Amino acid sequence: MSKKTRKKKPSKPLKQIDAEKKRSQQDNYRELETQTPFRKRELIDVGIIFGVAFVLRLVFFFLSKQNNPLFYYPIMDSLYHHEWAEEIISGNFWGDEAFFRAPLYPYFLALLYKLSGSSIGFAVFCQHMIGSLTAVIIYFLAREYFTRKIALLAGALAALYWPFVYFEGELLIVTLILFLDVAFLWCLAFGLRRRKSRLFIAAGIILGLSAVARPSILIFILVLPFALRYGASSKEETSSKSLWRQQTVLVLAGTILIVLPVIIRNYIVGRDIVPIASQGGVNFYIGNNPQSDGRTAIVPGTRPDWWGGYYDTIARAEAVEGRKLKPSEVSSYYFKEGFRFIGTSPGAAAKLLFHKFYLFWAGGERSNNKYIYFFWDLTGMRKVPLPGFWLITPLALLGGILQWRRRKLLAPLYLFVMSYMVGVVAFFVNARFRLPVVSVLIGFAAYAVFHLVTAYRQKSFEALKVILILVACAFAINYDFFNFRENKPHEDSISRYSLGNAFLKMGEKDLAIAEYEKALITYRRYPRSSFGLVARNVNYNLGVLYWENGLCSRAIEALEKVGGFDEYTILAWEHLADCYLKKGRMNDAIETYSKITSAQPENRLARIGLARAHRLAGDIDRSEEIIRALLEQTGGADGEAHYELAAILERKGDLSAAIESYQAAARVPSLQMDAFLGLARVYRRLGREEEALDYISKAQALQRRAQELEIGERAIKGLR
Repeated sequence: MSKKTRKKKPSKPLKQIDAEKKRSQQDNYRELETQTPFRKRELIDVGIIFGVAFVLRLVFFFLSKQNNPLFYYPIMDSLYHHEWAEEIISGNFWGDEAFFRAPLYPYFLALLYKLSGSSIGFAVFCQHMIGSLTAVIIYFLAREYFTRKIALLAGALAALYWPFVYFEGELLIVTLILFLDVAFLWCLAFGLRRRKSRLFIAAGIILGLSAVARPSILIFILVLPFALRYGASSKEETSSKSLWRQQTVLVLAGTILIVLPVIIRNYIVGRDIVPIASQGGVNFYIGNNPQSDGRTAIVPGTRPDWWGGYYDTIARAEAVEGRKLKPSEVSSYYFKEGFRFIGTSPGAAAKLLFHKFYLFWAGGERSNNKYIYFFWDLTGMRKVPLPGFWLITPLALLGGILQWRRRKLLAPLYLFVMSYMVGVVAFFVNARFRLPVVSVLIGFAAYAVFHLVTAYRQKSFEALKVILILVACAFAINYDFFNFRENKPHEDSISRYSLGNAFLKMGEKDLAIAEYEKALITYRRYPRSSFGLVARNVNYNLGVLYWENGLCSRAIEALEKVGGFDEYTILAWEHLADCYLKKGRMNDAIETYSKITSAQPENRLARIGLARAHRLAGDIDRSEEIIRALLEQTGGADGEAHYELAAILERKGDLSAAIESYQAAARVPSLQMDAFLGLARVYRRLGREEEALDYISKAQALQRRAQELEIGERAIKGLR
C-alpha cells in the first residue's frame, strides 16, 4: 500500500446514524410542523391551557375574596394605583405634573373602574383573565422555538405557576407587563419567521406599551439588533446585513410611536422633560446606597409609608440643592448620589451588585409590598402543590445549557433574559420584578423536562450527566431556602399588622386588636429587623383601640412605646394623658399634657386636660388660671372649657358661678348630659331639689336616647 494512500475511517453503525439524524431534526430551529398553519390539535392545546389557567385563578379569586381582608383594602403600591385610577375617573384625566410612575397600568385600571363602578373585584377578575391569556401566549412563544409537546408543557407550567396567579390578584403593574412582554417576544419571533414589516411595527408598538407600563424593558433595545440578526429563521436571513437593520428600525419606530406622546404630555403638563416617568433616579439610589440591602424599596432616612417616603425624598433633594426641583431634577439628583456611592465605594458597590444578582436568581419569592407566602397561605392555596421559581429555574438553566448550541437562533430569548436581568439588578430586586424573565425560562424548563425523560428512557450516560447538572442548578438556586424566612407565615409579624389595619378600616375593631396582638406576640417569638418599620404604628393603633374600649392599663403599656416626635406622637400623648387621668396618675398626666402644650400651644383639648389634671391633683388655682386664659383667648365660646371651669368653681364652692358655667357647657350637645348632671348636683347642694330633679330627668332622657341609638346601630351592623 502506498504511503500516500490514506486509511479510510470506519463507517458509523446504521443505528448511530439514525439517532444522529433524529437528534438533528429535534434540534432544528423549528420543526417542519411549526411552519404549518394553525391546526385543530393546537386549538385543543390552547383550550386546555386556558381552561386550566382560568379554573385555578377562579379558585384563587374566590378564596382570596373570602379569606383575605386586604382584597378590598389595598396597601402600598396597590393603594397608590387604586387612588390614581380613582383620580382619573373623577375627572383629572391628564394629571397635574410629569408622571412619577409609568402611567399605563393606572389608566388601564381606571378603564376597568369606569366599566364597573370602581369595583376592585371586577379589576382583579379581569387581571386573572389576562393571566390566563398570558399562559396561552407563552405556549405560542414556545411553539415558535420548540416542538408542540414542549410548548404544551410550557403553557401548562405557565398556567400553574403560582407567583403568576398570586400577583394577578394584586393591583400591580406586573400582570399587564407579563402579557405585553410575552406578546412582544412572540410577535418578534413570528415576524422573524414570516418576514412581514407590519409584524415588526406591531412588536415595536407592544414594546412601547410595555415601556409605558415599566420603562425597564427598554434596555432590550440595546441588544435588539443582535436578537434580530441571529434570531432569523434561515441562514439567508442571518447573512443579510440590511434585513435585520430594517427590522430594528421598524421595531424602534413602533416603540417611539407609543412613547413619544407620553414624553410630550409630560412636557405640556409639567414643563419638564421626563421620558415616561421620573422615579428612575430614586429607584436607582434605593438599590445603590451604603445602607441598601438590594431589595427594600425605601430611601434611607425617609418614612416607610408610600406618600411619606415620596415627599421625604423630594424634600431631601431640595434641601441639598437649596431650591425647588422639577421631577426630572429630583431624579437626576438621586442618580448622581447612586453613582457617587459606586465611585467612592467600588468594593461595597460590587458586593451589593453581586448580592442583587444572587437575589434575582434565589429560589425564594421576596416581597416588596406584602409578604407573598403569608397571603398565599391565608387563602389556603399553599396546600396545592404548584410550580414556583424553585422548580422552574433549575430546569430552565439546564434547558439553557442544553440548547446553547442553538444560541444564535434562540438569541431573542437568551438576550431578553440577560438584558432584563441587568435592568432589574441595576436597581433593586423583588419577586415580581423578575416575572417577565420567568415567562421565557418556562420554555427552557419544558425543554429540559422532555430531554430528561428521553435521556432516562435511553438509559445512557447522557441521563446521568444531565441529572448531575440539574442537581447542581437546583442546589445553586434553592440554597437560598436555608436562610430564607419569608416562606414561614407563622413567623410573619408585619403581615399581621397589615391584617389589623384592614380590619380597622372595615370597622371590625375587635378583630383588629387580635391581629395587632398577634403581630407583637409573633415579633417577640421570631424577631425581625423589618418589624421596626411598623412597630410604633402597631403600638399606636393598639393603644388607641384599648383606650376606646376603656382598657387604660393596656393602652398605657402600648402608647408608652410609640416614641418619636411627629403628629402620631402628639396623638399618642393625648390618649396616654387621658389614661393617666383615669388611672389617677396625676403627675404623669400633668407631665404629658405639658409636653403637648409645649409642642402645640394652640391645642385647646390639651390645655383643658392639663387644667383638669391640676384640679384633680388639688392645685385648684393653677387649674383655674389655665382655663380662664383659654376662655379669654377663645372669647368665652369654648363649651368644654366652660364645663371644666364649672367643675373648678363647684370644687371651690362658688356655686352660682358654677351654674352659669354648666349652663354654658350645656349648649354643646355632646356635653349636655354631663352638664345636666353637674347642674343637678349644684342645685341639690343649694337645696333647690325641684330644679335638681328636673335636670336629672333631662339627663336620663338623653341617656335613654343614647341607648336607643346604640341598639339601632348594632342592629344595622348585624344586617351587613
